[in-house]
This record gives sequence, structure tokens and C-alpha cells, in this order.
Amino acid sequence: MKKIAIVSRKGGVGKSTLTMNLAVVAGPSTIIDTDPQASCADWGDRRADDPPLVHTVPAGRVQVSLKRCQTDWLFVDTQPSAEASLIEIAQIADLCVVVLRPGQLELDALGATLAAIRAAQAQAVFCINQAHPQANLTELIEGLAVYYPVGPLIRSRADFPASVAEGRAVTEWNPDGKAATEIKNYWLWLQEYLN
Repeated sequence: MKKIAIVSRKGGVGKSTLTMNLAVVAGPSTIIDTDPQASCADWGDRRADDPPLVHTVPAGRVQVSLKRCQTDWLFVDTQPSAEASLIEIAQIADLCVVVLRPGQLELDALGATLAAIRAAQAQAVFCINQAHPQANLTELIEGLAVYYPVGPLIRSRADFPASVAEGRAVTEWNPDGKAATEIKNYWLWLQEYLN
């Protein structure tokens, strides 16, 4: 089982939405939701019996809960601002996906996330999320690539909130839409990176 932690010490960058969408496109997968807001768990409730399974687990109990996971992929949706739990989860994960929106406040908070990943001696990649559809982010991508590889952009699309409201991923909601294409492209890139 491959374990992927979706991380950022900043809230509101789209960690939960990215987690949901990657878990669906990955195939047999489980989500561990450590965020007290439990967004992934709420989304999972709307899915009824459709995979992926979503477990709500306090951040300090992730290691114990791994025993219940019997799928090919495990995605951990982390809470913002909890450095100790982020370090613990990063140490367990095969890969940390550092999620950030392309804004100054998110960049200001990035140092704390990178420090936690370094403290965990974890492997990481970036996901630039919720980017404006017409934004040119070449300079940002080049700056981030100094630290860790940067995957394909995921832009702000109406399909993301619409699909979440129905307990679906964008690849289920509008399989031929731009949001679905971006999620699939990011997932393919992530798989290549892991191999």
C-alpha cells in the first residue's frame, strides 16, 4: 500500500478536495481524515457505499489505523497548523503532496510546512491548486522547483465545489471537463514520480 499525505500548514488551500479527487482517480483507496473539520468524512457520507472508504482519525492515531487499510492507496488529509502531527504523518507517508494556492498569504505560510517536512526527512512534491484559469505561474513554479518537484497545475474550476456537494469527484461528475482532466494529469504525474 502506498501512503500519500496531503499537507499544508495553511488552511483553505484545497487539501480535502484534492484528497477526495485523488482517492477516486487512484482506484482502490482509503482516506484517513485527520482534520477536525472532517470535510472528507462528510463527503464520504454523501457517497453512501461507493469507495473510497473514509476513516476519521485523530492525528496522533494514524499509525494505529493503518492496520485497517486494505487498499492499494492510502491518502491522509491533514489538518492545518498542527506541526507535531504533520511531522508524524510525513514520517509515515511514502510521499507528501504540499498543496498551495498561488497567493502571497499561502507563500508566507509555506516555510512552516517545508520545515515540518524537513524535520520528518520526508519525500515531497508540490501541487499548485486553485490557480486562476488564465494565470501565468512560470516564475512561481521555477521558484518552488528549487525545493521539490512541481506537478501539473490544478486550476480553480466550478466542477470542484459542484461535485463535492453531490459526494462525487470531478472525474465522476464531469469526466470530460477541464477539472477532471487536470486531476487525471496530476495523478498520472504523481504515479510516474512514485515509480
